[in-house]
Amino acid sequence: MSDDATDVPRPPVLSVPPSGPITAHAFRLRPGESLANSLGENVEVIFGRTPADQCAAAVVLTAVGSLRDVTLRLANASRMDPAAEMEEVKEKETQRGGGDVFGDLAVDPNVNGEILAESGGNDVRRWRRRFEIVSLVGTFSRDGGRHLHISLSDSTGRTIGGHLIDGAVFTTVEVVVGAIAGVEFRRAMDKETGYRELMPMQLLDDDLSRGKTRWKDLAGITLLAAAAGALTAALMARAKR
Repeated sequence: MSDDATDVPRPPVLSVPPSGPITAHAFRLRPGESLANSLGENVEVIFGRTPADQCAAAVVLTAVGSLRDVTLRLANASRMDPAAEMEEVKEKETQRGGGDVFGDLAVDPNVNGEILAESGGNDVRRWRRRFEIVSLVGTFSRDGGRHLHISLSDSTGRTIGGHLIDGAVFTTVEVVVGAIAGVEFRRAMDKETGYRELMPMQLLDDDLSRGKTRWKDLAGITLLAAAAGALTAALMARAKR
């Protein structure tokens, strides 16, 4: 190895805060519900079950179901009209001798979605169709921040995906969310990307200690209540003899 090897740029070392156990919470979303908003509301309920100094981070563990009328943000998506874009792709494939690989899809202006907004190469597109959820992943912060990506498959098996803006539940969406102990997901504006990006933080040890103490106190009170109940039942049974 040469002497100047230390001058070679190295990727930054990531600071990964240690975390505690993950508690799983399962729920179902019903037809017509907003996927993004309903997920956020259910996660608020989950966070409400745990003190803030014990858990301030959650992730989507798994999700299955179906959607309709979906809106996604696509990274570096083409800004061409969807129908024109498909015609161009079809023409290029034909020129390469590949034939009409898209079949009837090429004449469907809704295949690539309706462009709702264009910003920095990231198109926001809407599909007024029905889809099966292939994958749903994301993170949630206690302050309401969230970042969700989704993959969807249509009736032909064609798959699309991107940053989830929203979508309406078609038949059902079954979700399992994991709450992570000992970690806080914060978000701060990143000047390089222009978005509020994730900043995982370890909850302070003294906060965790206080939380554990509270849970121990609660467990002790529960045991005392159970013992008192058992003693009362025994005395009542003895009095009836």
